[in-house]
Amino acid sequence: MFSTQRATSVVLSAAIVVGLGGCSLIEPQGTVVPLTGLAACAQGNTWNLDMTKLAETVKANIAAQGFGVEITTAGKQVMVWDIDGAVVIDSDYTLTITSAPAPEQVQTVTTTHVGKATGASYITENIAIPRDWDATGTVIKTVGDLDGTPIDPVPFSVLNADLNDSVGVELTCDGETLTTHPRGSSITQTWTKG
Repeated sequence: MFSTQRATSVVLSAAIVVGLGGCSLIEPQGTVVPLTGLAACAQGNTWNLDMTKLAETVKANIAAQGFGVEITTAGKQVMVWDIDGAVVIDSDYTLTITSAPAPEQVQTVTTTHVGKATGASYITENIAIPRDWDATGTVIKTVGDLDGTPIDPVPFSVLNADLNDSVGVELTCDGETLTTHPRGSSITQTWTKG
């Protein structure tokens, strides 16, 4: 009798395990909702910052401070914006800003952005709402010289156009080009799909 009960228990246990194989408890819950609108355009892509347009923005900002300058760029900034909203911005670029404050003088200010910033950004209508931003991995350094002699501080501020989570970001996207404009700022960044 003991062995019959034991055999019955084993059979029932096996039946329960087989029955649970089709149970919804071990199947993925729900379905993935496809992205639409701007989210479908912006997310799930790699975007490269248009460095020429960045230089134009920085030049206009310095001109508003009363300085005429020329700017050259080197390097790149790449934003990977996953479908789930995760964002990684990898910066490795330099802006070289030159001016002639007096005849026969050349003033050079160099600003470098190197490293990664991470976080998430979720789109509602045409606004991206950044969350949990961590830019501690990005190092920004600005140095200047006048005819080779270091100057500190530099004579003008250099606009930091990097994205952060301080404000929402207005977006446009046409499939190949993305623009980001932090609310209340004069900065509009242009990105191309990479």
